[in-house]
Amino acid sequence: MRHRSTRLVAGALTLLVAAGAGWWALSATAEVQPGSFESGSTGHPDECAFPDDDLWALFARDEEVVAMLTVRSDSRWPVEVTSLRPEAFRFDRRVVGPEDGFTFHDPSDGPPPEAETAARVVIPPGSEAALWILSPVDDGVPVGPGARVGVSQAPVQVRSLGIARDTAIDFRRSLWISGADGDSAEFRSQVEGLCAR
Repeated sequence: MRHRSTRLVAGALTLLVAAGAGWWALSATAEVQPGSFESGSTGHPDECAFPDDDLWALFARDEEVVAMLTVRSDSRWPVEVTSLRPEAFRFDRRVVGPEDGFTFHDPSDGPPPEAETAARVVIPPGSEAALWILSPVDDGVPVGPGARVGVSQAPVQVRSLGIARDTAIDFRRSLWISGADGDSAEFRSQVEGLCAR
């Protein structure tokens, strides 16, 4: 009798572990990625005839970095996304779907008021949220000829089916912040050189 109950307990524990592993694996399939739109309201975007595949926009060291891209999840259930650096990466509170025409705050007007953004957003299936990128360089940009820093992802936590994991939203291209001031000859040369490759 004792051996039978031991086998039942062992079998139940095995099923429980397998169910937990399956739940975790299903949760891990929920990924957040760039959506249908990206824009920079300041800086110098790559509008060259033969664009650099990695350059989204170039900013001077003394320019305010403001950019926005939409993010989506292809999951079949709502996914909660939390910025791990909310001072630099914040979500528009309004999540939009096809019925809204995927319309967002116009980045050329600058960032939305802070009250209209949040560190956390829930993205339902088929919808997108705007991710605002605001002065994302922590320690400043090194000064000097050719110095620059690239930003190509936003660190986030994704919660799906009750399980949270840290990950990053990869941008399609990098935002580059130069080590030169906007009114300097060096920065003007960098901007002119965007299309000279």
